[in-house]
Amino acid sequence: MLGDVAPWYLPLMFGACMLWCFAPSLLPWCDERGALGLVYKWTPPAMVGGLVLYRANGIFSLDFSHTEVATILTPSSSRADQITLMFTGQGAIEGALLALMMFSLLSPKLPSLRAVGVEHRQAVQQGLMRHSGWWILICVVLLFSDSHYIEPSSLPSSPTVELASWWSLASIVCFSLLLIMSGEIVASTSLLTTNDSTSLLFRRAVLKLLLLLPVACYAIAQTEVLSEAWWARPMHDSNQTVALMILVYSLLICCVHAPAAWLESGLGQGDGQSVSMTWGYGGVVALSFFVCIGSVNHVDLFGTGMQVILVSLRLTSFIALAGALSMLLPTMGFDSAHRPELWWLRFTLYLCVPVGSLFSVSFWLLIPLVFTAGILTLNLPWILEDHPFELFHKPLLVWTALLGLLVVLGLMLTTSYAMLVVLFGALLTANALFMTLGMNNWAHQDS
Repeated sequence: MLGDVAPWYLPLMFGACMLWCFAPSLLPWCDERGALGLVYKWTPPAMVGGLVLYRANGIFSLDFSHTEVATILTPSSSRADQITLMFTGQGAIEGALLALMMFSLLSPKLPSLRAVGVEHRQAVQQGLMRHSGWWILICVVLLFSDSHYIEPSSLPSSPTVELASWWSLASIVCFSLLLIMSGEIVASTSLLTTNDSTSLLFRRAVLKLLLLLPVACYAIAQTEVLSEAWWARPMHDSNQTVALMILVYSLLICCVHAPAAWLESGLGQGDGQSVSMTWGYGGVVALSFFVCIGSVNHVDLFGTGMQVILVSLRLTSFIALAGALSMLLPTMGFDSAHRPELWWLRFTLYLCVPVGSLFSVSFWLLIPLVFTAGILTLNLPWILEDHPFELFHKPLLVWTALLGLLVVLGLMLTTSYAMLVVLFGALLTANALFMTLGMNNWAHQDS
């Protein structure tokens, strides 16, 4: 297999992908040197395309030195079975990665950017490349294990794995699109602080996410994710694990990051900004401990009694440290946001589950926390700061108090961790709708 005949291939590919994480800095420098810019941009997708072609050759030639072929197909497998395996197995993952890269590279040609200047189109491309690069690094540990590319010492004499259905391909397409649309929102909002050139791209990406998220939630509901069996081996099915990561991340991007980027431009600049940052950070840390206690109590894997407290303290300490460090980034120039400190605190919440769960299973306990903290950081500036929409204060205070009551009741009354996640996810979505629709209504009343 590829890992045996060319052991350098995958490390080189992943190294090239890692360089995409620094696209806003590296790409302009490489473009100034002519061909180096083309090498920088096109090496990762070309190498991923090589993976796809190599896998297709192995499947359609029935090369039983490939683990996937040996465990699923037989010498008499039909062409239809081979095509199904190509589009539902590891080849579908490689194809999704290639599609994510190609979308990032070709993003300047998006219809939503036709009326946008060249400089801003390039900024969107660089933002999407950076977003793709980081997610490739997060997913590579789970989706590109050595077993997929190195021939095992022994192969089964007959198939041991059932051929996946076409539903697998539909799920992969859905979650790939979630990641692409989330990247569009992140890239476009980085420019909304200075101009509205990417507002059309932003609005369309949010609309597409709203259409895709219910489908993704349904797909996750058909799996054993967050069940007792899943907690015993959360990394057993890496596809489901990555799908859960993407779903949590996309919900937060759609229901916290997008409304915050759109609404906080109306708050203006003032002393209230530092007050929001202080109370936002303190509120997230306090919430972390209490919500984590409720989460840990629902999962037997982490013990009872004092063990619950210790696990909750460890997770709270991580959130507190990561949040504090991230809020230092604006002092280093990473301040392209209306509320840069809160922006980075939120991004800590968005990424702590995907990144942390690569190192410890306990980080999956943070899903209810990041949903609740997302609501807090979105609502708090509008409660604490002075702004033109005075009619916004009282309804928002009542609404936030109601959400707080529902959070407390949820922690007390839900009987499983999965139900806790569903409840807090529903509250997150409801809050986003309340903030955006209500804000629009109150803005018209004030005007």
